[in-house]
Amino acid sequence: MMGVNMRSVQQDLSGKVAVVTGAGRGLGKAIVDVLAARGAHVVVNDLTLEPAEQAAAEVRTRGESASAVAFDVADPHKVNDAFAKIRTDHGRVDILINNAGIGDFVSFPDISPEKWDRMLDIHLKGSFNCCQAVLAGMKQQGYGKIVNISSVAGKRGDFIGNAHYTAAKAGIIGLTKSLALYAAPFGINVNAVAPGLFATELTDGMSSEMKATTISRIPAGRLGRPEEIGRATAFLVSEDASYIFGETLSVNGGSYMD
Repeated sequence: MMGVNMRSVQQDLSGKVAVVTGAGRGLGKAIVDVLAARGAHVVVNDLTLEPAEQAAAEVRTRGESASAVAFDVADPHKVNDAFAKIRTDHGRVDILINNAGIGDFVSFPDISPEKWDRMLDIHLKGSFNCCQAVLAGMKQQGYGKIVNISSVAGKRGDFIGNAHYTAAKAGIIGLTKSLALYAAPFGINVNAVAPGLFATELTDGMSSEMKATTISRIPAGRLGRPEEIGRATAFLVSEDASYIFGETLSVNGGSYMD
């Protein structure tokens, strides 16, 4: 019985304030649901308020705690203003999940300069902006958990040629390692999660042929379930992961192994 209680304490997030970006739907929403279920107050971010508020409202209907905020992670001024308000409203930020992103299934020759810039602005620059916005507060409180959502594509490349997406996600892994080295002495854990292909709205944009080809390369024989990313992320922000720094946890059904 003591062991069971100890495990529950290590995974408990009661009293923690978590911010999850790009969380109105998809993997971000699944992360929100798991963190809230484990006791955190979750601030749900999206580009516009409606999907963020809808996700937060669903959390509250279950008797858990969530609020919503809208800002573009690619805009450092809006990011800083939003996090200043979050600290005013909630006193602190304990957990940051950089999940905001976009999909764009195109081959290498079809990547325009505008597509390249927007992809890196949201995924890589957006993660950087939010990390900078929370770092001073986490250093002051001597505690923080940051998880950046990368991708299996950032480790192996992407077989359909999404070079802009792949470059952004590989950059997130580098950002994670560098920030982890800097932040560890301040009691801040920085890690990443690299999902494979999951059943979300993003995969709805893939052709059936592309989806079937991708699933055929997954040893588990299926797409991932969003809650599986939620649980992996919750592990990295729990006390069970207190001695893990700068790692990228692959959650991909065995489709790529380091």
